[in-house]
Order: sequence, then C-alpha cells, then structure tokens
Amino acid sequence: MLIYPFKYLDDSVQVSINPDSQGAATMDQFSIADRQRYAELKSEPKKQEFLWSRAALHSTGADLKYIEYQGKKPITDNGHISLSHCKGGVAAAFSEELEVGIDIETKRENLTRIAQKFTTEEELARFDCEPHTALQFVWGIKESLFKLYGYGSVDFKAHLEITAFEWDPEKRQGWGIAWVGQTCQERPEPLQCLVQTALVGEQYICMATHRIPTVPFESERTVLREWVPSDAPWLYDLNMNPQVVRYTGDAGFTSTHSALNLIKNYPNYQRDGYGRWMVIDKSTGNPIGWCGLKNNPWGIDLGFRFFEAAWGQGIATECAVATVQKAKALGLSGLIGRALSENIGSWKVLEKVGMHRYDSVPIEEFAQDYNIAEKDLDSWKGQMLHMYKLELL
Repeated sequence: MLIYPFKYLDDSVQVSINPDSQGAATMDQFSIADRQRYAELKSEPKKQEFLWSRAALHSTGADLKYIEYQGKKPITDNGHISLSHCKGGVAAAFSEELEVGIDIETKRENLTRIAQKFTTEEELARFDCEPHTALQFVWGIKESLFKLYGYGSVDFKAHLEITAFEWDPEKRQGWGIAWVGQTCQERPEPLQCLVQTALVGEQYICMATHRIPTVPFESERTVLREWVPSDAPWLYDLNMNPQVVRYTGDAGFTSTHSALNLIKNYPNYQRDGYGRWMVIDKSTGNPIGWCGLKNNPWGIDLGFRFFEAAWGQGIATECAVATVQKAKALGLSGLIGRALSENIGSWKVLEKVGMHRYDSVPIEEFAQDYNIAEKDLDSWKGQMLHMYKLELL
C-alpha cells in the first residue's frame, strides 16, 4: 500500500510498501528494458518478486514505461526511483526532485558477525536504540546510500559514514545525516544525504535522499552559498568574537573540528532545501559571515551573523534582501525574525527588508516557555524581545 513511514519529505518523495496488487496488471506498462529483464527470469518466485516491485513503483506515480538501467540501477527520465525487496516485503520510492535510495529488510541474524566489515563502534554509538536494531538500520541506511550513489566501487565502511542520527522509540522512526565519500567522474564531490528509518511491523525500512546543492546567488557585493567543510575555520573565528555572539545565546566552538562537525551534520539543506548560507565578499573571495533561513516549529526565521569588520556598511541589509528574494523564489509563505531591544542593528535590518514588528515581550517572560541559558538571561536582563514577521504570498 502507499504509505509514508518517515518523519520528513512526505511532500517530495512517494513511498510504497507491500502493495496489495502483485503486479500482473502493470505488465502492459513495462518499458522495453523491463520486458527483457522479466523474460530472462527463470524461477516463478523471481518473476512474482519482479512484478510486485513494479506494482509498488507504479503506485508511487512513477511511469514504468520509461524505466532504463544504469548498470543495475533502475533510472527514469521523469524523476528518481529506487526499489528494494526482502522475504515477504517490497518497497519503492519515487521523487521528481530528490535522488533517492530505499531498502527493506527482515531481521538478519548474521549482522553481528559481519558488523566490523561495514561499520564502527563510533558510528553505532550514534544510534540510541537496541543494539541489533542499530545494526539493522546502519546496514539498511548504507544499502540505501549505495543505491543512491549508483556507480559501484563503494566500501560500506570506508566510503559511507552516518555522522548523526536521532531515534524516536514511540514512533519507531529515526533520521540523520550521512555522507557518501566515494567519488568518480560522474560524482566528483562527496554527497551529503538525509537518511531516515522506520520499523514497520518486523520490517526495517531505510531511505536516503540527496538534494542538489543550492546554486549560489548574489547581492551587489556578495555571493551567498551553502556551507562547505573548508568554512570550518571561518565559522570558528566568527563565533569566537564575544561581540558577534553577544545577543545570540550561542557559545563559541571548542575547536575548528567542532565547527567542522556542525557543517558535516547540518541537516537543513537536505531536509528543508534551504538554510544559513555563507556570505562571500566578491572583492576578496573570503567569507565575511552568514545569512539565511532556519525552519523552526514556530516559523521560518531570517537570521544573519557577520564579522565585526563587515558591520556598518549595509552588508547585512543587502544580504537579508537577497535572502528574502530567495525565499520568495522557493515559494515560502512567510518569514519571521527576532531581535533583542539592545541589538539595534539587527532589528533595524529586519525592518529595512519589510518586516513588521507584531509583538515585544520581556526576555524573562519569553524564557518561561523557551530554554535560555542562565548566563545569557542574566546578561539580557531587562531587555525586550522584538518579534517580526513578513508575509511573502
């Protein structure tokens, strides 16, 4: 049936698991490549498995008649597809915009014995669930990443790394970030992927997705682009200036390595399609701060942070305007902003891009509902938190 067992991307990926139809009715829609593959199958169970997988794929909205193969990987011109099957189960995924890999498994008794071949103790420690469940998910996630990558020559332990993972035991769902470190001519750069898991009955279902990086966009004096690992020293230096983080509540990084971990585990680009973007000075080619969006439960926040040397030149306003235009292009319905009353420069930027102040509350009152560090609350004592919004549609 057509279900979506994961936490994120239900508006971007269609998933079908164990459809009621066994697939014979879809045979007249097979592509030439699939007709040939089906004709070459000898055993009846393999034929039924093939038909069931195509029934699952058909129910996602993928057009079966356009399926071709890149090696063993099924591909189609009208989007991205992935298939998986196990004893008594089949899963299919289709997305028009995101690359996708899916895996479905029943319990594999041999995973403990072969674990050292595909994972590490450090990686397993990121999974806050029962040990065998963790092994099943690591294996399934890496199978999904392997399918998404699509070019072979991948070592599950050396080339595939799950850098962050969260597990919800009540919903039996998990999600995290993983990297495909293997590269080739067709994929010259490592891939950051959003990975998701679900335990449905006795079946372990995993999915990896990759969103093509946002094309850098410009303001008059700057270029805004996604964070990359080489930005770690710049982010470290930015957050180490007490004046820069004075009104943010953020602590400085303990090292450039901790800044690098933030970049590697940053989920926003893959999960939401937007995030905080590094701001590059066109005249020097160097980062001067960041500006961008953050998807919070209470709204999509417009935020910015710049090195002190870039203050007072209108750069924050310039980049915020470019970010608002980007938000409109993404089809977002509105943005919010927040700034403390003493942080005059920041709330003036919010007003310059057209935001309307709809409320101001004492920071002590705000802290009753939101977690604010005691040291920050002490330093902000007596201030108001100004709240802004901007309708885009």
